[in-house]
Amino acid sequence: MRKVVCFAASILTVMICPLCACATDDGLVAWWKFDRPKGEFAVDSIGRMDDAIKGNFKYMPGASGNALRFDGYTTRIIRPAGNVPRLVEAFTIEAWIAPQTYSWNWTAIVDQAGDVVGQDAPPADLQLKPGLFGVKFNEPDFANPSGTDLLKGVEHDWTGGYSDWSGRWRGYIEAPFTGEVTFTAEVDNGLKLEINKQLVIDGWGRDKARTGKMSMEKGRKYPIVLSYYQDGDPSYLRLYWTWAGQPKTIVDESALSHSPQDEDYVKTRELGREAAPPERQQRLFLGIDSEGHLGMKVTVNGQLKECTSRLAVPLLKWSHVVGTFGKDSGINLYVNGKHAGSMAVSGVVTPPAGYDLLIGQSHKKMSPVNTERRPSKRLLSNMIFDGLIDEVKIHNRALSAEQIGKAYAAVRPKQEQPLTWRVMPSGPKDLPARFGASYCRLRYSQEWEDLWRVGPDPDILVLFDDSPIRLVFWRGTAYGAVWVTENGRWMGDQSLEATGNSTGWGCSEHMSDKQCRYSHVRIIENHDARVVVHWRYALSDIVYGISRVDKDGWGEWADEYYYIYPDAVSTRKQILHANILRHEWQETIALHQPGTRPEDNLDLEALTWGNMDGESKTYTWNAVNRDDGKLRDATIQLVNLKAENKPFIIFQPDSGLKLMRCCVEEQWSHFPWWNHWPVAQLPNDGRRTGVPDRPSHSSLAQSIEDSPIIKHDKQEKTYTAVSLYGMSEKYVSELVPLARSWNYPAELTLISGDFACEGYDKYQRAYVLSCKTKDKPSTLKFKLVASGASPLVNPALVIKDWGDAGAKLKIDGKQVGRGKSFRFGHNYTLEGSDLVVWIKKESTEPITVSISPVAR
Repeated sequence: MRKVVCFAASILTVMICPLCACATDDGLVAWWKFDRPKGEFAVDSIGRMDDAIKGNFKYMPGASGNALRFDGYTTRIIRPAGNVPRLVEAFTIEAWIAPQTYSWNWTAIVDQAGDVVGQDAPPADLQLKPGLFGVKFNEPDFANPSGTDLLKGVEHDWTGGYSDWSGRWRGYIEAPFTGEVTFTAEVDNGLKLEINKQLVIDGWGRDKARTGKMSMEKGRKYPIVLSYYQDGDPSYLRLYWTWAGQPKTIVDESALSHSPQDEDYVKTRELGREAAPPERQQRLFLGIDSEGHLGMKVTVNGQLKECTSRLAVPLLKWSHVVGTFGKDSGINLYVNGKHAGSMAVSGVVTPPAGYDLLIGQSHKKMSPVNTERRPSKRLLSNMIFDGLIDEVKIHNRALSAEQIGKAYAAVRPKQEQPLTWRVMPSGPKDLPARFGASYCRLRYSQEWEDLWRVGPDPDILVLFDDSPIRLVFWRGTAYGAVWVTENGRWMGDQSLEATGNSTGWGCSEHMSDKQCRYSHVRIIENHDARVVVHWRYALSDIVYGISRVDKDGWGEWADEYYYIYPDAVSTRKQILHANILRHEWQETIALHQPGTRPEDNLDLEALTWGNMDGESKTYTWNAVNRDDGKLRDATIQLVNLKAENKPFIIFQPDSGLKLMRCCVEEQWSHFPWWNHWPVAQLPNDGRRTGVPDRPSHSSLAQSIEDSPIIKHDKQEKTYTAVSLYGMSEKYVSELVPLARSWNYPAELTLISGDFACEGYDKYQRAYVLSCKTKDKPSTLKFKLVASGASPLVNPALVIKDWGDAGAKLKIDGKQVGRGKSFRFGHNYTLEGSDLVVWIKKESTEPITVSISPVAR
């Protein structure tokens, strides 16, 4: 394949249409205006055809009249192969486009595939097995696979057993005759027969072809792909062949075979995901790449020629894009009426006919560009346009530069920029200033929301009455907790991640669970004193396999508990259910909104570590003057987001903090920069980016992985760790008292009352006591022996079996009224009711506290 880089800007377009007596003087043979919505069909006003629109879509104001909104996930327009004209010597494709994002590989504006590539005649020594090998699917559109299937012959009646399903089988067919062989199919809904990379029968639908011919050589084995679908009863398949002097008979079972390579292809490329059709060579293609560059690809005299512009089509704005081909003039690209690039080539388009014409989706499934790991590279996905497409025209000749300039000038969009950046949601801007958690649906773009099969309350939002920050548990992050600053900057963290997992499909972590099949959250407590959120997830890979599934069928799972208090500080208790410990526990991750780069959200001096002696060190991501020397006994971490409130983590001593310095592409950013998470839906566990078109993230540091703080319970087969998270306006040195109060809590000494002290629970950030006379509490009096080494910072208490009574508080004999400085609530359990108290109080001196019951 020859590739030439052209000059210029961006592009879009669309191709090919039926031969039509209505063609105008400029050779216009197809025109999708999108001005007259007609259900699930796009109207071609020249060819007078209605082409199916598949997936989710909507109409919006266009460059002229209406435009079609493509969602980037499912939307495409299909012109059946039989209705696509033979554009061989010359053609022009033009369109208006406004991309919302760039897809992760070449995305078609218009695409028509030609010959099938891959699968050749088998080597003579290859061991073949009887029958064709493939996959059966539980849906008519090759979705929801039920498993592999061996098709021994091609005469079947599945009526009564299968009704709504599809299948695709591959292998070889041995030719019965030298010369022309005619194949005939009998099916109810649809069948496609491909032999030796040629589409012999294109019978995809009740009214489609059921016969086709092919020249063959007797005894030669040709690669074959048989695709079938059925929508409702009856369900049957009969495939016949005939040749000179031979009556029509069912294709002989002995002529069908498959190889071990066919089985491997089916298992690795088709099973477990929507089946990829056989890869076909691009015949005619106009589209944009992963960075927005316009490209045209044309197979000329059997060779694929590719031209790409240097400049990119801008995001969010309307652009007029045109690609022309002429047998003598070659390929020319135009953007907004100006020449954008050219490639000298002479010849005609081959093959003379092709497969279905697609608008907005590429025929070829591809791995995302800049994918890091081999498993993600093995998974191929459809690339679908995300944004607006309007005024798609196809001409059966190459328009001149003057004609293209006039076509551009003839349309003046009322709105130059019809799209805006999407925004990761953290709830409405103006909400009541109160502390608490709420179930809700945090809505991202409508195109993304349309994919989710959830109810009105799948997410959780936590608000604070003394701080404008928010804590978000959202589907877009697979429910990993994210702290959101007052100016909308996001800070998240990694889930537990299996290293060296057994699935073979990359990272097993929450990032890989794109559809939240295993990940979910629930509110356990929600009252004035604290919120407790439980996050449960499986360590899933990108094809939803769970790491290290054992003989009992269970793999690795995790439970995380967030004990969140009104001062915007939360513990994070992580519990791993696993048989071995080989995991990453924590990874500090800044998330970036669409339209922003890492440098827009992070200072170059992005991370500060501190210890409990008040020492600190700030680390830069400027490669010129970096100093990565470690700070002694670092236990406090502050991320320097460009916001007043900055996220922090307080670790236990010996948590093993380390910087993440990998994966930086200096031409894009000083920071590592990925966009396979959050929000993204394609299966991928590592994709670097340099384009800020969609949500992305940067990782800064890790901890805990090799730390002795991880507690192992052999009987329960669990491993447990805990850290303290929060967000505030404080510097690292100002967080030392909080770090000491949690790591070295002041001693609680009982003075009076019928209670027992169970000590300080670091997992809850609370002192735990129990009432000896259940539901009949007396006045509880105790001393908190605070000091400089063990200061007091906003203590919390959990008093078990307190009952339904309220509470009143005195500190050093002075009454403290219920309000922002004294909060309490009840946690109702199966056994009774516990009182949870939170006190806004800091001290390095001992204090005496009394809590008395109050009738409610």
